[in-house]
Amino acid sequence: MQKTVNKIINNHPVSGSLKSYHFFNALPMKNGDTIDPFLLLHHHGPMNLPPQNSGMPFGPHPHRGFETVTWIVSGHLVHKDSHGFHSKIEEGGVQWMTAGRGLIHNEFVEQSFKENGGELELLQLWINLPAKLKMQQPHYTGLQKKDIPVITSVDGKSEVAVAGGNWNGNKGAVNSLTGINAFLIKVKEGGNVDIAVEETRNVLFYVLRGNVTVNGAAAGDRSLVLFNNGGDAINIKASSDAIILYCDGLPLNEPVAWHGPYVMNTQTEIMEAMRDERMGKFGFYID
Repeated sequence: MQKTVNKIINNHPVSGSLKSYHFFNALPMKNGDTIDPFLLLHHHGPMNLPPQNSGMPFGPHPHRGFETVTWIVSGHLVHKDSHGFHSKIEEGGVQWMTAGRGLIHNEFVEQSFKENGGELELLQLWINLPAKLKMQQPHYTGLQKKDIPVITSVDGKSEVAVAGGNWNGNKGAVNSLTGINAFLIKVKEGGNVDIAVEETRNVLFYVLRGNVTVNGAAAGDRSLVLFNNGGDAINIKASSDAIILYCDGLPLNEPVAWHGPYVMNTQTEIMEAMRDERMGKFGFYID
């Protein structure tokens, strides 16, 4: 039985802007709601930064208690952190980081990009970790496009890049700590995609661009599609070329204490995270 669509949210607010740099906030929603275990989704771009640009408007910053997954849709992204992980991931790749007990990291573009400019589009998703895993050892996996399995339909009208989990028996590049399925789906005009999902799992469905019909409901650019409980099937029909971020996961059903870059279960744990970062327990970031 198909899942029924509850609502479709468009017109996500711009969360940040620095000259030509901008990103949109799909999660949390305007009322603060999230889709357990998915906490935050930022859509950076698409944008064409001019020569002599300032790059990304972030510097080194701490995290604890969750995972981040970043898709490089166009351009590139460099990751460097206080635990010694360092890589540059190109277009089509993914960065999967487990902050766990804490690290300090930086995400940036190379100096040559700042000087010459270019296209940039990124998706960053925050995935909550259950209490029993929040103090996991930090870890980072950088995946280039060639490292990610891509499943192409028989008619050639759709392809699914399986970053994490499992797509119809095809194992993804990452086995997440909490069994998250994470796919970037590209559908050509006239394409048709069926997705099987367990009824107990929550779905994150975000249309980057294009026009699609999802279980009978129309969705376009920067649309977040919310589903009602129940049902185990999702059908996508594309009336134009489209790109979709699809994830599903089991809800944690745990209390969430969230303060900036820290996501824990209690305010006491938030205060402990802030103290531990000041004491150097997240490691030291060195440029």
